[in-house]
Amino acid sequence: MGNDLFNGVTPSEWPYPIKYDKENRIDVDVLVVGGGVAGAMAGIMAARRGVKVAVVEKSHIDISGSGGAGLDHYGMCISNPDCSYTPEEFIEALEGGRSFFSGDHRMYIQLKGTWDSILEMEKFGLRFRDEDDEFVGAPFRDDKTKIMYAYDYGSKSTIKIRSGADFKKYLRIGLVNEKNASIFERVMITDLLTDGGKDGARIVGATGVNEETGEFYVFSAKSVIICTSGVSMQGTQTWAFNLEMFGNGYRNDPRCTGDGVAMAWKAGAEFCSEEQFGQSHSTMPFGWPWYGIGNPDNTWFPCSIVDNNGKEMPWVDFNGTPLKSVDERPLPDKGGRFMSGYPGSRLYIDAEKIKSGEYELPLWADLAGMPEYERRCIWGLMVGNEGRTRTAIYDYFNKAGFNPERDMLQCPVTTPEIYQDGRKDFYQGEPGSAKVWKADTLKGVMTDWNQMTNVGGLFAAGMESQQGGAPGIASGGYAGNRAAEYAMNASKGNISESQVAKVKERVYAPVKRLGERDAVVNWKELAMGMNRVMQQDCGDFRSLALCKHGLMWLDSIKKHEMHQTYARNPHELVRVLESESKITVAEVYLHLCIANLKDKDSGGNSGKVMLNKFVDGELVTTYKEDKWWLKPPYAPTYLENYEKCIALEKEGK
Repeated sequence: MGNDLFNGVTPSEWPYPIKYDKENRIDVDVLVVGGGVAGAMAGIMAARRGVKVAVVEKSHIDISGSGGAGLDHYGMCISNPDCSYTPEEFIEALEGGRSFFSGDHRMYIQLKGTWDSILEMEKFGLRFRDEDDEFVGAPFRDDKTKIMYAYDYGSKSTIKIRSGADFKKYLRIGLVNEKNASIFERVMITDLLTDGGKDGARIVGATGVNEETGEFYVFSAKSVIICTSGVSMQGTQTWAFNLEMFGNGYRNDPRCTGDGVAMAWKAGAEFCSEEQFGQSHSTMPFGWPWYGIGNPDNTWFPCSIVDNNGKEMPWVDFNGTPLKSVDERPLPDKGGRFMSGYPGSRLYIDAEKIKSGEYELPLWADLAGMPEYERRCIWGLMVGNEGRTRTAIYDYFNKAGFNPERDMLQCPVTTPEIYQDGRKDFYQGEPGSAKVWKADTLKGVMTDWNQMTNVGGLFAAGMESQQGGAPGIASGGYAGNRAAEYAMNASKGNISESQVAKVKERVYAPVKRLGERDAVVNWKELAMGMNRVMQQDCGDFRSLALCKHGLMWLDSIKKHEMHQTYARNPHELVRVLESESKITVAEVYLHLCIANLKDKDSGGNSGKVMLNKFVDGELVTTYKEDKWWLKPPYAPTYLENYEKCIALEKEGK
């Protein structure tokens, strides 16, 4: 399998040496799959325990994960000493239904670790304090600590980041400085290896392929941590027929293809039910960068929005009462119903007033009309550091002469109409009209208080987070410690050479069949075929028959079109393998939908936690008591369990 495969196929010579036949054997104690914020911190913390660690990233450490392009805010940092409520109080609020986040022991682990994690990041060079006193007197600044808070200035649970555009570069510094850690970039982990190659046995390593050279990797490890995305983005790819339509959106990272979900599922890991992990969203094609052009919901909060005649859109509290001043917008909800890091206010755009002509489109983000400290914060700190706006908006617009003291940017308003608190609003954000159902499978991988799955040696971190960077990095650091402790007490597993050979044959099949008459399916066509199945058989309206029909079609694709794929170079090879992961993710969605529908029909397990796993080709559904993480053999409180798990860490063992 040498360069002769490329003759007459590619327009130019592949820029890297092709080494499909080269096999690399790497022996470590802890293998971290994914180098995003969770994976990088997991690697750092595991290495500090004195074990040998490998962090494997499909992309590049500097740009991977939810913090890869930058973070403008560090959300859900409830463990910081200035926050008005504690992680325990937050979890209690979740249980009372006062917030839209789902809470369990995994959420608590994240909340407890966010403050310690940002202090670690500060050691690596991250800046989140106003050391230069640029914002003295601003309501979001704490004069004692010089920390600047975002969104809800009263609760102080979200921190503005001064140098967030380089967030992952600081993590790389921390990782490189750990002598026990090694980094492998541009390597896609393809399969988990089990002890002796037996199904259901503990995980003892993984295989991978380099997307530049095509080299094959076999990693031997005592424990493996899957850290393949803090915020699930492959949901968009599971339903979107054409990814090119989405532009530079937030939740359509083309590298986030559900590889970790696919591996965990095939290894027999337990997943929460579809209802417990799933959410329905409208995702718009032809999108502008999320948070990029005058969207006041996140990076631009609490920006004033005016219509084309300068009439200001009202901001209201959660009772619908208009707020009189800008300074009221970032205050906590007076009713105490929300404890999420966001304030008790929102922009209200009345659809009927737009239709009647009282408000004339387009709408504009009026930075010039904002208080000076808010204007400089939005355009400098927030837009200047958020992942999708630093280069696409901030740098280009500044070079073009944009002046926030004088100029306004369009704030897109689009259908479909949505209803909030009984009032009809216009959806504000990316323009377009196509609706795509997506959900967060990564949140569905169930782990215990050690963040280990039901499969021995297999841990997961960052995957259950709904807020990306901060909870993800806390989850990663915690899992790194737990996986290191597991490795310290585990024996070396047995890598099955026959299992490796089988994986290798599958991985290189698209390269070997290149040029054959039946090799007619490229990676995009394979993924788009899966998209079509999910659009028609796993939409907003689902039934057992429909979901089973979808599984039938996916099985047909696996038996036919998947064996007709080709790859002309290592880049295309990895894209084909990613498309195979997407098909497995689609199967996960359908299987969990089926389990949920059957559970509703039975009606006999109300109030229990439903878990599902795939064993020997069959879906296995089990149930646990509600809040099983606080029942024997666990302690009855979150804090007791947490402190018990980190006891060895505190002792330096």
